[in-house]
Amino acid sequence: MVELDMKGDWNKRARENARYYIATSVPDDLEAFVESGRRDVGHLFDVLDHLKDPSHTVLDIGCGIGRMDEHVAPSFKSLVGVDVSGEMVAQATERLKHLKNVRFVEVDGRSIAPIETGSIDLVFSHIVLQHTPRDVTLDYFGDVHRVLRDGGHFLFQMPGADDHTPDDPPHADSFEMRFWLEEDLRSELESRGFELLEVRRFAAGDETFRFDQLRLLARKR
Repeated sequence: MVELDMKGDWNKRARENARYYIATSVPDDLEAFVESGRRDVGHLFDVLDHLKDPSHTVLDIGCGIGRMDEHVAPSFKSLVGVDVSGEMVAQATERLKHLKNVRFVEVDGRSIAPIETGSIDLVFSHIVLQHTPRDVTLDYFGDVHRVLRDGGHFLFQMPGADDHTPDDPPHADSFEMRFWLEEDLRSELESRGFELLEVRRFAAGDETFRFDQLRLLARKR
């Protein structure tokens, strides 16, 4: 049986072509990559500008090489990007070294253990948790609750499941998507001490396969 090795997988992808594996649908040039980060930040934070506070600390799960972070950081006091891949963290640190309120940290792939308890105001994650096996995702949910201050927010995206979406890939697969039912996400968040405030649905896919992307906003109780 093949064991899950997210760190090894993502270090290999980062060395091969980090920009491609972070945003596979984006043309492989730096300008398009930067613009894709700007666009996705706009989508993720659409009508949620109240979450942007220049006195707050924000954390990005699955930061990659900082594609979204360079557009998020100017709205906050400080930003911490975490990633399972030390290679991604090294590239992000070099690429965004001009941003003095940003730092990047390598994590173990199941938690954000180096981050202090109750030290973060907002955690966000985009096109990241869709790749992690369900047990790993749920471990992240629990650790997000730990690092958030009371009343802090968790903003993330997840592919929505329906009668037509595929079953999960093998547990060791760290790239193919897992699709989630909204009610399952609500239940898992609430059981870990969150209140789910909002779910928005966005059409995604192409003519061969269509599904809903879910944007979820939760608050630590």
